[in-house]
Amino acid sequence: MIIYVQNKAFPHKTFVTSAKPRDKIARLRAQLLHILYELGKDDHLFRLRYKGQMLRDAFTLEDYEIGDNAILTMMPVGRSQEMLMEIRSMSSSEFSFDIHGQPANVKNALEDEIKTFDRRESMVINFKALLNVHLLFVFLSMLTTHWYSVFWLFLCWLLGVWFVPTYSRIGGFVGNTSHLKIQFCIGVLVLSVACLAVTLYFCISGWIFVASGDCSDWVESGHCSHKKIYTAALFTLHALALILTIVMGTFMLKNFRVDVGDLIEKFLVQERNIEQVMAMARNGKVKEKRAAAYDLAAMAASSEDNKFRIVAEGGLDVLTTMALSRDEVIQEHAVEALAELLTIPSIQDTFVESGGVRTLSAVLHSPVPRVMQEAAYALYTIVADSEDNKHAVVEDHGLDDLVHAAHEGTILCQRTVASIFLELIFNAEIRAQIASRNTPTQALVHLCKTNDPETLRFSLQSLEEDLLALLLDLPYRTMDEKLYLLAGKILLYYAENRETCEQLLSYPKARDTLDLFAKSRDAILQKVAVKIIFCCLEYPDLKAKAQHVGMENVLQYIRDHAADKDTWDMAEQSLQLYRSPDDLSGLPTLSTLEKLSKMEAKSGKFDGSQSSLGSNPKKDAI
Repeated sequence: MIIYVQNKAFPHKTFVTSAKPRDKIARLRAQLLHILYELGKDDHLFRLRYKGQMLRDAFTLEDYEIGDNAILTMMPVGRSQEMLMEIRSMSSSEFSFDIHGQPANVKNALEDEIKTFDRRESMVINFKALLNVHLLFVFLSMLTTHWYSVFWLFLCWLLGVWFVPTYSRIGGFVGNTSHLKIQFCIGVLVLSVACLAVTLYFCISGWIFVASGDCSDWVESGHCSHKKIYTAALFTLHALALILTIVMGTFMLKNFRVDVGDLIEKFLVQERNIEQVMAMARNGKVKEKRAAAYDLAAMAASSEDNKFRIVAEGGLDVLTTMALSRDEVIQEHAVEALAELLTIPSIQDTFVESGGVRTLSAVLHSPVPRVMQEAAYALYTIVADSEDNKHAVVEDHGLDDLVHAAHEGTILCQRTVASIFLELIFNAEIRAQIASRNTPTQALVHLCKTNDPETLRFSLQSLEEDLLALLLDLPYRTMDEKLYLLAGKILLYYAENRETCEQLLSYPKARDTLDLFAKSRDAILQKVAVKIIFCCLEYPDLKAKAQHVGMENVLQYIRDHAADKDTWDMAEQSLQLYRSPDDLSGLPTLSTLEKLSKMEAKSGKFDGSQSSLGSNPKKDAI
């Protein structure tokens, strides 16, 4: 598939690379290094970003869901020239950089690959020249005593000319048969060996004939002629040409197996000396800690074994300290390394027990968008993988930190925060804690205003879970009956949907809240309570659940203390349905519902909910 890479440093040029879904990001970077080499910019240190997320060398395109025609962004590693010069000046061989800016081992691998491809270009050119030599032998073989050999020699030459690939280091393989380059080399070896066997037979038999009998004195007589000598000599030279062809075919086969990035990739994701890296992270200067933090992030992303090795060397404590560093580069890579380590559940538990969650929550206030995003991602990993660790995230000022990230973070960070809220909402205790505060709900409302579909979806799902708790808790937080009326109208929307109605009945305070509505002595609010209960009675399983939580007491209170006759009628009819078997015999009469609709239309209240009884097919059948 084709991948496009853009870079602000080259505003009028888009890099085009080809890759397979299972190729690592390191291979893609290797291709870009070759392109930059041709532009004379191989000193450009960079990483790749896709949809706001930095791509790690050890991961594949599939891991990041990068498809055909995707557009990546090339981002410089250093934030300033001063930082680059500091890293380049490091004397440690483990982190050595040459004068061109790339790590020494990566630079050497790049030069080796370029030499390999230069040799490939020369070999292809030389092989085409060798094919011309073979064509000469084809014509000369017509003058030998074995003139019939011209047929298979010409056929072999024709196949070679037709399938020989065309290659240049800059342009790569071109032509209709370039994808058959490996098969071509194998075919060359097979045909050359076959032709060599026949040619050697002609050569040896010819020289044996020349050396014996009539040609022993090299004078033409009898069966000995110049043609016999010419035949033996020609096939001798042809055998040498075929041996040279076999040698070139072998080298080409080995060379063609090397693709762009084969030599560079292993150095981009290579294993580091973790003990040395940890020593530099603990005791090094700022420039050494930057390199150590970067390497720890790269090692953590490369394999699970590296993750456990880092933790075994005390890496969690070191990275937690570095995450609070005032240096933005150290902080960014330290948080990135933590995010990678926390993908292992056992490491998560150790991190939470050591109080590391407080560090990640504090990092959410970082002014650097990348740092904030990595911290949010690490927190999401914690809440998504463990129910027990969710409480650690909301402890102290955890919710306030998430609210800050929701307001100040980038689009990708907001999406992650919305996902965190959605995971937290599934915990009943945390949901109640969120419902008791205004700022988390305000943050979710703010996230609902974004244009990002994923953020919007996660936020709405969180509000769906959180809003029900807020509405049912409202009577316990205020005495304002106007707010009761607004909450009751929204609860009626919940009741009209089977799934949300079931959630409403499952909430512990549902009956008590409706009981408070009933005791308000407001006719409209009492009617809303009756309608909500009525919706719960439409399905046998929900009716049984309503009976279990004691909704009958609410209906009886409204009937006994109805604010007007219409409210009494609705409560009476609902009680009949409540006490009736699961059939239509106990449903309210159409005249009662019409009277209610006319009364509500006249009053102009609850326009959005007055269709809740008349739009149901079960009631329309009455």
